[in-house]
Amino acid sequence: MTQNIHFSEEGKQAEIPIKKANYKSYIIWGSVAVVLIISLFIWAPWSSGLYNKFAISKQMSVTERGESAGVLTKAAELYNSGDYTAARKIMQTEYMSNPQDPLLSYYFSITLIKNSQEHEARTVLKKLYEGESAFKYDAAYYVALSYIKQDNKKEALIWLSKIPQGTPNYEKAKELSGKL
Repeated sequence: MTQNIHFSEEGKQAEIPIKKANYKSYIIWGSVAVVLIISLFIWAPWSSGLYNKFAISKQMSVTERGESAGVLTKAAELYNSGDYTAARKIMQTEYMSNPQDPLLSYYFSITLIKNSQEHEARTVLKKLYEGESAFKYDAAYYVALSYIKQDNKKEALIWLSKIPQGTPNYEKAKELSGKL
């Protein structure tokens, strides 16, 4: 410890001890701050994941006629408001009675993905992809997204490669492939 000499108001000499800075504690706290900052940039909680960034946000609309129209209209309202759990329950019942309906299959599979039932969703989506529905390549895109949600980049890339140029999701699929 060093001492510094000061003079009091009366002109008398007084010694006041001065502590040396503890650089070791500055280094430790500085290191902790750097680690926290780096962790925030890696984790990036303000940044949505690839699934959320690349998911297609379409509104579900129902043009069905007959007795299931009212039920599907209610499911569409729930789906469009973001209540995927309630929408899934309604659509599951309808899907079980009409699994060949491509519109219902497509939106039902999305509610499954939103409810973390990716494997079940892929079963429905793969049937759509194998058929001749207008949702064929949308189904392939969502199969890829379901794999992304589960952090399976290899399978996601396989499904993204099945989306041909000239289809509505081709550009998004290409961009997403580049990010993987």
